[in-house]
Amino acid sequence: MTVNIDTANGTCSTTLGNATQTCAIKDVRVSTDPAARMSMAHISGHSVHVTEDMAEHLIAAGAKDDRKNLVVDD
Repeated sequence: MTVNIDTANGTCSTTLGNATQTCAIKDVRVSTDPAARMSMAHISGHSVHVTEDMAEHLIAAGAKDDRKNLVVDD
């Protein structure tokens, strides 16, 4: 699934099935899926896996960063 970011309008969207979910970037939360070891974007009540580049882009555009570091340093 792809997340489209529209920084000019401050929105992002993703298409799930035949429905497109759109919301303000400031309402998006980026978290960590520990099982998949990937970031997830939570958009309008829906969750999609995103690349780290996409997660960073969303956060830089104003999304909330709720990611957890899964790597433990010795």
